[in-house]
Parts: sequence; structure tokens; C-alpha cells
Amino acid sequence: MAARRGFTLVRVAGIPIRFQYSWFLVTAVIVVIFGPQVSRIFPEIGLGAYAVALGYALLLMVSVLAHELAHALSAKVFGWPSTEIELNLWGGHTQFIAHDATPGKSLAVSLAGPASNLVIAGVGWYLIQTLEPSGVTGLLADVTVLVNFLVGLFNLLPGNPLDGGRLVESVVWQITGDQDRGMLAAGWAGRLVVGLVVGFVMWQVLVAGPNTNMVLVVVATMICFFLWQGAGESIRIARARLQRQR
Repeated sequence: MAARRGFTLVRVAGIPIRFQYSWFLVTAVIVVIFGPQVSRIFPEIGLGAYAVALGYALLLMVSVLAHELAHALSAKVFGWPSTEIELNLWGGHTQFIAHDATPGKSLAVSLAGPASNLVIAGVGWYLIQTLEPSGVTGLLADVTVLVNFLVGLFNLLPGNPLDGGRLVESVVWQITGDQDRGMLAAGWAGRLVVGLVVGFVMWQVLVAGPNTNMVLVVVATMICFFLWQGAGESIRIARARLQRQR
């Protein structure tokens, strides 16, 4: 089982960072997709374009890792030990043990992740405006800002399994005094988010017609599948717990 889950390469702040094998698949796909695009922008660097595309993938990894470390370190503030950070096909996941959780603490730990990405994006944008980097350096700087902005913004969407789902969960939890009811509401909110994303993609396809960006469609489909599965799992767990309360 451990072999299928991947392996630990490093520890940060004492927390093991586990890489799923699927993460390396994502890296390879990024290099294959973005290598030719970089080559068209900078034809003079030849095969070096694929090294730049690998830089894209590494920047994504750093952005996701910063996000997960923010979760882990904020959990540590509340005395919740983190057992592992995992980087996988869908980004990352932080496992920690929450003692005496409250709606406020749960929300703070969840929002720490997207907040870290938005801070990185803001600082990066400021440095770009100040230093005005050009060439490959400027391209990678722009990618860093864009990736962190999108990761932060996307994770704020209000539905499980995204971090923004904790906002829905915490509000319902605070009102009802029942975390499981909050989880159930966040799961259904997650399915609503999927519906909105599907609607947006379909609208894009209708508008673009034959010029539709199929990479966008494929990525959006994969993301929707992940979100639907995560939202469904939240609903299943919450319903089971609520049944036991009766």
C-alpha cells in the first residue's frame, strides 16, 4: 500500500512531504504541453524551452506546498499536530489531528492556505512592477503570480472539498451547533460549485465553437470530477454520522 501511495522526499518543519506518483505524471504533462508554447515565445533557446516548462511545474509544486504548509503551520498554532503533507494529482492535502475543534479554528486553518497563495501573488506582482524582469525570468515571474492567484482564488470557492467549503461548514456549524450538518451543507455547496463550473465551460465552448481550447475543457472536466467525488464523500460521511445520532 505504501508503495502505491508514493514516497517521502523531504521534511519541512518536521512534517514529511509525500509525493504521490501521480504528481510526476502531472509534471510530465505540463512539460509536454507548455514546452512547445515556450519554444514559440523564445525560439532561440531551443530545447531549453522544455527546461522552462519544467520550471512551470516546479513553480506549481512550490505554490501548492506553500498552500499546504500554511494549513499545517496554522493548525500547529492551535496545537493540532500535522502528520503528513501529500502532493498528488489534484494538488495537495494536509493531514492533521484536530483537538477541541471549533468553527472559528477550523475556518482559520482552512483559509490559511489560499491566503498564503494570495500573499505570494501580491508580493510577486509588486516585485514585477518594481524590478520589471524580462525574458525567461519575466515569464516565470508572471507564471508565479498567476499560478498563486488562481490557486488561492479557486480554493476559496464555497464548497467541499475546497477550502472555501469550510466557510459554509463553519457558518452552519455555528448556527446549528452540529459540525456534521455543516459538512453536509458544504458537500451540497460543492456540488453546486461543480454545476457552475460545468455551466461556465459549456458557455465557453458555445462561444468559441471550433476554436475551443480543448486543454481547458479536459482540465476543467478532471477538476469537476475531483470536486464531485470530494463533495459526494462529504455528503456520505455527514449523512452516516447524522444517522448514528438518531
